[in-house]
Amino acid sequence: MLAKKNWVISIAFLLIGTIILSGCGLNTALKNEEKPTRSTPVDGGVFRFGMISSPSALEPAFLEEINGIEICKELNDGLIRYDPNTLEIKPAIAESWDYSEDKKVITFHIRKDVKFHDGTSLKAQDIIDVWNRLAAKDTLSPLAFLLEPIVGFAQVNSGELETISGLKTIDDYTLEVTLKEKNIVFLTSLGHPALSIYKLEAANKAGKDFGTPAASPETLIGTGAFKFVKWNADQDIILEKFTDYYGTKAHVDKIFYKIFKDESTAFNEFRAGNLDYVDMVPPGQRQSILEELPDQILKTTTLTTQYIGFNLTKDPFKDNINIRKAIAYALDIQSIADTVLEGSSMVSNGPLPDTMPGYNIDLRAPTFDKKKAKEYLALAGYPEGIGLAPIQYAYNYTQENQRVAEAFQAQLKEVGIQVNLMNMEWGSYINAMQSGELQMFRVACVADYPDPDNLLRMLYSKSQWGMNNVTFYSNPEVERLLTQGFEETDMTKRMAIYKKIQELIVEDQPAIWTFSTNYLRIYGDRVHNLTINALDQKDMRSVWLS
Repeated sequence: MLAKKNWVISIAFLLIGTIILSGCGLNTALKNEEKPTRSTPVDGGVFRFGMISSPSALEPAFLEEINGIEICKELNDGLIRYDPNTLEIKPAIAESWDYSEDKKVITFHIRKDVKFHDGTSLKAQDIIDVWNRLAAKDTLSPLAFLLEPIVGFAQVNSGELETISGLKTIDDYTLEVTLKEKNIVFLTSLGHPALSIYKLEAANKAGKDFGTPAASPETLIGTGAFKFVKWNADQDIILEKFTDYYGTKAHVDKIFYKIFKDESTAFNEFRAGNLDYVDMVPPGQRQSILEELPDQILKTTTLTTQYIGFNLTKDPFKDNINIRKAIAYALDIQSIADTVLEGSSMVSNGPLPDTMPGYNIDLRAPTFDKKKAKEYLALAGYPEGIGLAPIQYAYNYTQENQRVAEAFQAQLKEVGIQVNLMNMEWGSYINAMQSGELQMFRVACVADYPDPDNLLRMLYSKSQWGMNNVTFYSNPEVERLLTQGFEETDMTKRMAIYKKIQELIVEDQPAIWTFSTNYLRIYGDRVHNLTINALDQKDMRSVWLS
């Protein structure tokens, strides 16, 4: 899904049956050591969370960026959840599940003690109702594809029917899901907050205000550990502890998400003692902050892919791989990582982050070579850049993104490619990418779930044109292999399929893969037990304040 730093276009990402992801090398969540003398958690207090840029929506069907996901995962629970450290699948609203012999039918046993935030009890039909809304044609959800494996999804998504035939209640607390084919990814995908459960009746009453700053606690009713209080547009969002939550109850009474437009302002507020946590450090201050606050830093590596996307429906990139390769060879990504990003990032080598199962370590994407850049520029029909109109490079505004964009611009100018920069507000930026308005643009996508199919299908399948596939890339062989990988149960064969997909995508050059970032998160000295997993999600139930 698309994310502010990441495009968790929205962007997210196995073994048969109960999938154990900890065996896939995903133990990447980090946890701060509890330095205060008290080791027993204390209840109470307000956690003040510094967030860079506002969520675009709090409706699960439109969770395309990491800030919306971060908040909605506290408001709503799904059938399963990911372990905050290992990403292993754990029960949530579903206390257990069984597979049929052919693995095409999953029977979920729903807990009997799950309550909505208005005190009413959740039943299996509530899950079906919410999923039907997600799949419905009129909803226009870019995340509806998560339900595509279920029998009858296509008829609802096309508007032919109103209910997914593959969803059935056996009784009030038993849900039967029939899949079109054996699918080892589906259970893992259920941890995405887009599939989480809220009270549909309240959402329908809210109408177009559902999940927006105009929402009220009476219309935004979820099932999570926290309930909604208020959203002041571009200022703050307030959640409070749900005391009738069925699972492990939160320690803090409230979460106050304070929204900032840039990293420097947020960090100044942290320094002034007005925040307990900030998500991003100001550009140019990474090393000084490491020295200043060595005991209040979390370093996290996430399942994130970052790249410069080419709109393959627009000139000069349409049907001209040579201009795309010219730009790829002209950019010295390593020098930007070393200088502009202060050594905080590694250079990426393809469509998947190196922490993802199935990552192809043998990929050979173009690397900086000014001579080759000029050769491909001439092959593209623009020797020395003659005849090539200035290219528009768009990005969502942060101070760091601005500095990186300026470095790209300077490097491309050296080989004769003129670039005009355009920074945009996050919501407008997503809309412009999806509608195909932009020419060349920055994307950072955090995996929705920990499987290679997720990122590769979202970002490079034709089925995702105008939603998550904003380069409008398509390759029939990639499509065939994606289907094959979806069904393959032998893990060795499956990972080989995804490695081949990566090779084909790199050959086609729909993008230039840039950075894999080691993020710095800063927390106050009264914060304990904060964890951040490889999907960049914070477990707010476990946090407590001294």
